[in-house]
Amino acid sequence: MNKLLFSVVISFKKEAYIVLGTLAFILFLPLISVVVIANAGVAAVSQALVAINPVTHLVEIFDSKGKKIDERELSTVWPIQGIMTDTFGNFDAFRQNFGYGAHTGIDIAANAGTPITPFAKGKITVVDNINDSACGISVEIDHGGGVESLYCHMSKTNATVGQDVKPGDVIGYVGTTGASTGNHLHFQINVHDIPVNPRTFMAGELGG
Repeated sequence: MNKLLFSVVISFKKEAYIVLGTLAFILFLPLISVVVIANAGVAAVSQALVAINPVTHLVEIFDSKGKKIDERELSTVWPIQGIMTDTFGNFDAFRQNFGYGAHTGIDIAANAGTPITPFAKGKITVVDNINDSACGISVEIDHGGGVESLYCHMSKTNATVGQDVKPGDVIGYVGTTGASTGNHLHFQINVHDIPVNPRTFMAGELGG
């Protein structure tokens, strides 16, 4: 009798675990769907706004209706040379645990104090020397045509608002200010204020 009762209890526990597990999956399914869609959405929006023409090898820029409004040559000058530690659109467990959204740029690790240069010519629009945000000490550049670039986590800047800059000019130095776990540069490109994959604008591979 005891053996029969024990078997019934064990069987009930297994069924309970299955039911609870199924309920938990159903409850979290919307959250999982949102995460997947959000992550895929970042890449989808990026591809809708910028793309490389396979014939001309130029970066084509589109508006919200899919009409091409500009085109640019690929840049061969990365802001720094180093090791890529995070990619555009990444939404791994680390970012989820800390409540961050999908990654809006490329992270490049390098030694503290490494000089940072713009990927293309433009005009400095923002110089933030106060370490009071996730981006930390940073510089933002307007490249015209709705294209802007952002350089975060600097140790210090070397730029002034209104300054015209080009690849090779030093606009700041690698640091670990803001929401950073080590010395690196967060390199971000926005088109019409929407983050796009910086690699679309860059020729060749990052070295370091």
